[in-house]
Amino acid sequence: MADKKVLVLAEKPSAGRDLARILKVSSKQNKGFVENDRYVISWMIGHLLGYAYPDEQNPAWKKWSFNTLPMFPENFLLKEIKSSASQLGVLKKLFSRKDISEIIVATDAAREGELIFRHVYNYFKCKLPFRRLWVLDNTDSGIKKAMANVKPGSHYDNLAYSAKARAEADWLVGMNFSRAYSLKGNDRYSIGRVQTPVLALLVDRRKAIDNFVSVPFYLAQAQVLTSGNEEFEAQVMRPPDYKQDRFEQKKDAEAQAAKINGQAGIIQAITKKDTNIPPPLLYDLTALQKEANSRYGFSAKETLSYAQKLYEGEKVITYPRTDSKHITKDIFKEINTRLDALPQGYMPLIDLVKKNLGVTNKFACVNDKKVTDHYAIIPTEKTPASTISQELKLTYNLVARRFLAAFMPAAKVQNTRLTIDVQGEKLQSSGKIFKVVGWIEAEPWRKSDDVVLPELAKGDQVKIDSVEVKQSKTKAPPHFTEKTLLAAMESGDFTVSQLQDNEDIMGLVDQSSAVATVGIGRPSTRAAIIELLIDRGYVERRKKQLVATDVGIKLIDFVQETLPALCSAKVTHAWEESLEKIARGNEQAMEFMEKIKIFINDGIKVMGAQKERGVSFSQTKQLDKNDLIGTCPLCGQEVYSKFGGKVFGCLANNRRENPDCAFVIFPQMYGGKITKTLAREILKNGVTTKPVKLKNKAGKEYQAKLHIREGKVAPLLGNN
Repeated sequence: MADKKVLVLAEKPSAGRDLARILKVSSKQNKGFVENDRYVISWMIGHLLGYAYPDEQNPAWKKWSFNTLPMFPENFLLKEIKSSASQLGVLKKLFSRKDISEIIVATDAAREGELIFRHVYNYFKCKLPFRRLWVLDNTDSGIKKAMANVKPGSHYDNLAYSAKARAEADWLVGMNFSRAYSLKGNDRYSIGRVQTPVLALLVDRRKAIDNFVSVPFYLAQAQVLTSGNEEFEAQVMRPPDYKQDRFEQKKDAEAQAAKINGQAGIIQAITKKDTNIPPPLLYDLTALQKEANSRYGFSAKETLSYAQKLYEGEKVITYPRTDSKHITKDIFKEINTRLDALPQGYMPLIDLVKKNLGVTNKFACVNDKKVTDHYAIIPTEKTPASTISQELKLTYNLVARRFLAAFMPAAKVQNTRLTIDVQGEKLQSSGKIFKVVGWIEAEPWRKSDDVVLPELAKGDQVKIDSVEVKQSKTKAPPHFTEKTLLAAMESGDFTVSQLQDNEDIMGLVDQSSAVATVGIGRPSTRAAIIELLIDRGYVERRKKQLVATDVGIKLIDFVQETLPALCSAKVTHAWEESLEKIARGNEQAMEFMEKIKIFINDGIKVMGAQKERGVSFSQTKQLDKNDLIGTCPLCGQEVYSKFGGKVFGCLANNRRENPDCAFVIFPQMYGGKITKTLAREILKNGVTTKPVKLKNKAGKEYQAKLHIREGKVAPLLGNN
């Protein structure tokens, strides 16, 4: 066995190089792997395999027809991703080498990382035993610690089953319903297990805003003087019950203001309540994305990218794709070394934390029971370089400050509320005073600018110095930002009452929940869902706002009329819970997949009974004179640039099932670009005036004119 080697398989080349350095593998380098007399280290390049398209799964599914729906592959076929085919070939050879005795899997410590490896392992029918390296701290010491705790691959079988079930369910829902809605809607529609309920939420919010009718109202705001000549503000309350400060009519507000202006009053009632605000839990990915969006305007995708760079490249934060806000007791034991690694600029806060650590060792974020595969995002034992980019510095700053805040004392706030009586009329005022700043020292932006009331007692005399009547109006609910949308996806609760920006005074989510909700989507995929909706043209980003487009509204209206369950966050939430149960061994993947198939089968029956719609909104919106290209050589109808210039087609070529005319020109044909000008030229003259740069199947460039031959655009070669 002395000549046997271990294959260590990372997810990315950069991770492979780190492992090679730590394991001192540098004696022999090859294309796609490095090795010495003990280890062979290679890597994936993300996903090397993906699920094949329907027509690749089954040739009968090439034609878009309801006769082929639903599509349920007997065994999902995987296909090689062309851009990484060479590395897949490297792994194929390594898997079959006689001198390799086992594999250590070092892909990302997550469901997707497990799937990436299992796909390749099963694709090549590999029989080598494998163990799992679970890295959360990407520093050298963190990787060495993980190497000392490598577990048998079977320990993660349930995670693999969950990953496979998620991927197959997404394929089934997406492929079947995207095709069904495209066929019935005469447009190319994209449906997804997670993306569709998220889009529905954005559509509902836009409709609420578009349909909102603002109602004016009036407020009477008084300036009040104490006997000591201290000034504060109070709201004039509306009679007769004095429970509201809004007046529907301006004259009523002015009349009430006139009654009390210049009059003496008395403090009728006053309440003071001291409240402790405990330190926040640590960041998981979604919480970090929300904060970075709110503070810096970073998109969820950008924040994930910056955090990944801080983890993989700089090695100054722990694994970012986590949904945990807690750390274990073992990690807590390392707190001093992590504090000492923070840059000098944090020193005053570090001193406060160390002082508090001398007082208590009980913190809400330290809880072994709430950490499963990953713990929260925290700084590592490595100090970041001063030369990192500004975006990385800002992201690290959030992680570092939250890490410090979590181990500082609670903040103490005194909330004050008082009622003033002026000859039977009422005014009210409220405010707060921070008695102890506590952990808010680390996140000073949490400290609000509320009114600080002077020291008053019941029975004190005051005077109404002036009263101003101001006009205001009711406001529509705000458009979602990435922060509020991520919060909705995280909670899985899409009710409007839960989604208004009505968080507590610190802007933090409830810290008291014993078990985190599953939500919809995974922390690592939520950013991609948002970007996908934008890429599809269903959502647009307006500065910080995310707004559903008209095309997005049209799609959701269609789904709501036919299969509203596809828009339901509750349905997707239930599926996510099932996937979590599979990962924990509390549910069988086969049972979950059977439920998915029943859902799809029933849905396809409903869609099959629907009448086919005419030209869709997204088409009719774009079919204007500016998009007119020419006349179809086959049927004589007008040819338009459709779908934002993604295709040039005639009006008779709208239907995907048995189109009335097959003529179409694509902007990319024969390896060349066909512009709107060239398309017009082909339709008008039957041939281009000049040769066009094209490429043959081997990728070699050549030039030829394009002409119409047998109803199709083709290169004009030789005598044809």
